[in-house]
Amino acid sequence: MFTAVIALAGCGGLRNEGAALGLVAPAAPAAAEQLSPADAYAKGRAATAAGDYDTAERYYIAAANAGSLDARLALGSMYLSGDGVNKDYAEALHWLEPAARAGSAEAQARMGLIYESGGIGVTRSPDNALMWYERAAAQGNATAQYRAGNLLTQAILGHEDPARAMRLFQSAAAQGYPQAQTAVGILYLQGRGVRPDIGQAMTWLKRGADNNDPDAMVQLGRLYWEGQQVAKNIPEGTRWLQRAASLGSEEARHELALPPQ
Repeated sequence: MFTAVIALAGCGGLRNEGAALGLVAPAAPAAAEQLSPADAYAKGRAATAAGDYDTAERYYIAAANAGSLDARLALGSMYLSGDGVNKDYAEALHWLEPAARAGSAEAQARMGLIYESGGIGVTRSPDNALMWYERAAAQGNATAQYRAGNLLTQAILGHEDPARAMRLFQSAAAQGYPQAQTAVGILYLQGRGVRPDIGQAMTWLKRGADNNDPDAMVQLGRLYWEGQQVAKNIPEGTRWLQRAASLGSEEARHELALPPQ
């Protein structure tokens, strides 16, 4: 799968055709190519900070072609997010994969994100996403730990492994990752991959909520409104749902439209 995708992304054919047509930035100027990889990357960073993405891309390309993994990560991130360039996941993979294979946890995590979502030149592949997430997760990348765990709680892979997901969520939660803290709470609440424990569930949901995760607030609001696993407390539930709504949660707004009697 990688070979087919990278062939489409190619730094040769499509990029050079685009440059000839004026659709993409031309190759790095000679001045950039004469710089050391570190200096070219630094100039790319400075141009990015100034909002000059065309210049930034040229310096990053020069640095990446000279071996800078940081520049590859920067280029891949630009194409992944569409900052100053047309969003292009295949082009993002072209720049990110060498950095990911060289051990960059950030590049690995971004590779996972591309394969998890798919689109713009890349076919969605949850298996590839999980592989790259777990490589980054093994290096302590909290985002990758959370997203790998999230995949393992879904049927999309053909099987679920909530116990493994819980371990990944706990690793990310221990680093203060709000969504992972919420996920730990939800698994304790549901008893998936772990014995159900409402005390632990509330502890972790409150940590996620205190770190401004709206999903944790919605869970807390429902628990207090329903009063089945914790003492019913409609004002407290409403407070959490209102906080979630203030952060943009449509789910919370829907709940507040039909408050309990």
